[in-house]
Amino acid sequence: MFMFAFQLFGAINDKSSILDVVEIYWLIPIMMIVIPFVYFIRIKLMDKLVYGIDLKKIDAELEEYDRKEREQQNISGAQE
Repeated sequence: MFMFAFQLFGAINDKSSILDVVEIYWLIPIMMIVIPFVYFIRIKLMDKLVYGIDLKKIDAELEEYDRKEREQQNISGAQE
């Protein structure tokens, strides 16, 4: 949407010759910020909706494994 607005402004403000030269210098830093956020949101949505991967469940399962491992270490440490 931002790129469209930027291009529309460039098309409407055609009389300004400096905008044509400097336009890419404005666009690159802005897109360097916007594109990673959009890609991150896309990955999160694809994982959850398309692949059925729920990261909260995976984190809970990993915490359960860690808890069990600590319990095993405490039991084996107490027996020695």
